[in-house]
Amino acid sequence: MVDRVRKPAKHTDTLNYLKDDVGIFASYKDILVFAAALGISRGKSVEFDNSSEPIPLSVFRGEYDEAFLNVLALFEYKDSGYLEATGEKFDAKIKLFEEYACGGLEIIKNAIIDHGLDAQGEVIRLILEEEARHTIIDDITALGA
Repeated sequence: MVDRVRKPAKHTDTLNYLKDDVGIFASYKDILVFAAALGISRGKSVEFDNSSEPIPLSVFRGEYDEAFLNVLALFEYKDSGYLEATGEKFDAKIKLFEEYACGGLEIIKNAIIDHGLDAQGEVIRLILEEEARHTIIDDITALGA
Protein backbone atom coordinates (compact mmCIF):
# COMPACT_ATOMS: atom_id res chain seq x y z
CA MET A 1 0.00 0.00 0.00
CA VAL A 2 1.16 3.47 -0.86
CA ASP A 3 2.06 5.52 2.20
CA ARG A 4 3.71 8.50 0.52
CA VAL A 5 2.99 10.94 -2.28
CA ARG A 6 5.84 11.25 -4.74
CA LYS A 7 7.19 14.58 -5.93
CA PRO A 8 8.49 14.47 -9.51
CA ALA A 9 12.29 14.86 -9.37
CA LYS A 10 12.30 16.84 -12.62
CA HIS A 11 10.29 19.57 -10.88
CA THR A 12 12.39 19.88 -7.73
CA ASP A 13 13.57 23.34 -8.77
CA THR A 14 9.99 24.46 -9.46
CA LEU A 15 8.78 23.15 -6.09
CA ASN A 16 11.65 24.80 -4.22
CA TYR A 17 11.16 28.07 -6.09
CA LEU A 18 7.44 28.26 -5.28
CA LYS A 19 7.90 27.31 -1.63
CA ASP A 20 11.29 28.63 -0.55
CA ASP A 21 12.36 31.32 -3.02
CA VAL A 22 9.13 33.25 -3.54
CA GLY A 23 7.09 31.77 -0.69
CA ILE A 24 3.79 31.56 -2.53
CA PHE A 25 2.99 28.22 -0.92
CA ALA A 26 3.65 27.18 2.68
CA SER A 27 4.34 23.52 1.88
CA TYR A 28 5.12 21.11 -0.93
CA LYS A 29 1.76 19.48 -0.25
CA ASP A 30 -0.01 22.76 -0.99
CA ILE A 31 1.91 23.12 -4.25
CA LEU A 32 1.05 19.58 -5.33
CA VAL A 33 -2.66 20.07 -4.59
CA PHE A 34 -2.71 23.34 -6.54
CA ALA A 35 -0.71 21.81 -9.40
CA ALA A 36 -3.01 18.76 -9.53
CA ALA A 37 -6.08 21.01 -9.71
CA LEU A 38 -4.44 22.96 -12.54
CA GLY A 39 -3.46 19.74 -14.30
CA ILE A 40 -7.02 18.42 -14.04
CA SER A 41 -8.49 21.67 -15.29
CA ARG A 42 -6.14 21.71 -18.28
CA GLY A 43 -6.33 17.97 -18.92
CA LYS A 44 -2.60 17.50 -18.37
CA SER A 45 -1.43 14.34 -16.65
CA VAL A 46 2.25 13.34 -16.88
CA GLU A 47 3.70 10.02 -15.81
CA PHE A 48 7.06 10.00 -14.05
CA ASP A 49 9.39 7.46 -12.50
CA ASN A 50 12.01 9.54 -10.71
CA SER A 51 10.86 11.05 -7.44
CA SER A 52 12.52 13.42 -5.05
CA GLU A 53 11.84 13.03 -1.32
CA PRO A 54 8.19 11.87 -1.10
CA ILE A 55 5.67 13.41 1.27
CA PRO A 56 4.11 11.14 3.92
CA LEU A 57 0.49 10.45 3.05
CA SER A 58 -0.47 11.52 6.57
CA VAL A 59 0.26 15.12 5.51
CA PHE A 60 -2.69 14.84 3.09
CA ARG A 61 -5.17 13.87 5.80
CA GLY A 62 -6.88 17.24 6.09
CA GLU A 63 -10.56 17.18 5.25
CA TYR A 64 -10.08 19.12 2.01
CA ASP A 65 -7.08 17.09 0.84
CA GLU A 66 -8.90 13.77 1.24
CA ALA A 67 -11.99 15.18 -0.42
CA PHE A 68 -9.90 16.47 -3.33
CA LEU A 69 -8.22 13.09 -3.84
CA ASN A 70 -11.57 11.31 -3.68
CA VAL A 71 -13.34 13.66 -6.08
CA LEU A 72 -10.42 13.38 -8.50
CA ALA A 73 -10.67 9.58 -8.46
CA LEU A 74 -14.46 9.63 -8.84
CA PHE A 75 -14.21 12.10 -11.72
CA GLU A 76 -11.56 10.06 -13.50
CA TYR A 77 -12.70 6.50 -12.84
CA LYS A 78 -16.42 6.88 -12.03
CA ASP A 79 -16.07 4.03 -9.52
CA SER A 80 -16.73 4.39 -5.80
CA GLY A 81 -14.21 1.62 -5.12
CA TYR A 82 -11.52 4.30 -5.34
CA LEU A 83 -12.83 5.78 -2.09
CA GLU A 84 -11.46 2.83 -0.12
CA ALA A 85 -8.59 3.61 2.27
CA THR A 86 -6.42 0.70 1.13
CA GLY A 87 -5.84 -1.60 -1.82
CA GLU A 88 -4.96 -1.35 -5.48
CA LYS A 89 -7.60 1.27 -6.25
CA PHE A 90 -6.33 3.45 -3.41
CA ASP A 91 -2.80 3.20 -4.81
CA ALA A 92 -4.11 4.07 -8.28
CA LYS A 93 -5.86 7.13 -6.82
CA ILE A 94 -2.59 8.41 -5.35
CA LYS A 95 -0.75 7.77 -8.63
CA LEU A 96 -3.46 9.64 -10.52
CA PHE A 97 -3.04 12.62 -8.18
CA GLU A 98 0.76 12.53 -8.59
CA GLU A 99 0.50 12.52 -12.39
CA TYR A 100 -1.96 15.41 -12.53
CA ALA A 101 0.30 17.31 -10.11
CA CYS A 102 3.25 16.66 -12.41
CA GLY A 103 1.21 17.96 -15.34
CA GLY A 104 0.28 21.08 -13.39
CA LEU A 105 3.91 21.65 -12.41
CA GLU A 106 4.85 21.51 -16.09
CA ILE A 107 2.23 24.15 -16.84
CA ILE A 108 3.56 26.38 -14.04
CA LYS A 109 7.17 25.91 -15.13
CA ASN A 110 6.45 26.58 -18.81
CA ALA A 111 4.09 29.51 -18.24
CA ILE A 112 5.84 31.28 -15.38
CA ILE A 113 9.30 30.15 -14.39
CA ASP A 114 10.82 29.62 -17.84
CA HIS A 115 9.78 33.16 -18.76
CA GLY A 116 11.07 34.74 -15.55
CA LEU A 117 7.66 36.22 -14.75
CA ASP A 118 6.50 37.41 -11.34
CA ALA A 119 5.45 34.10 -9.79
CA GLN A 120 2.91 35.47 -7.33
CA GLY A 121 1.12 37.59 -9.90
CA GLU A 122 1.16 34.80 -12.46
CA VAL A 123 -0.22 32.20 -10.04
CA ILE A 124 -3.06 34.61 -9.29
CA ARG A 125 -3.54 35.09 -13.04
CA LEU A 126 -3.69 31.30 -13.52
CA ILE A 127 -6.35 31.04 -10.81
CA LEU A 128 -8.43 33.84 -12.34
CA GLU A 129 -8.03 32.33 -15.80
CA GLU A 130 -9.30 28.98 -14.56
CA GLU A 131 -12.25 30.65 -12.83
CA ALA A 132 -13.13 32.47 -16.04
CA ARG A 133 -13.09 29.18 -17.96
CA HIS A 134 -15.64 27.58 -15.62
CA THR A 135 -18.94 28.85 -14.34
CA ILE A 136 -21.19 27.35 -11.71
CA ILE A 137 -23.57 26.34 -14.51
CA ASP A 138 -20.73 24.41 -16.18
CA ASP A 139 -19.97 22.66 -12.92
CA ILE A 140 -23.61 21.75 -12.24
CA THR A 141 -24.34 20.51 -15.74
CA ALA A 142 -21.12 18.49 -15.79
CA LEU A 143 -22.27 16.55 -12.74
CA GLY A 144 -24.81 14.71 -14.83
CA ALA A 145 -22.35 13.84 -17.60
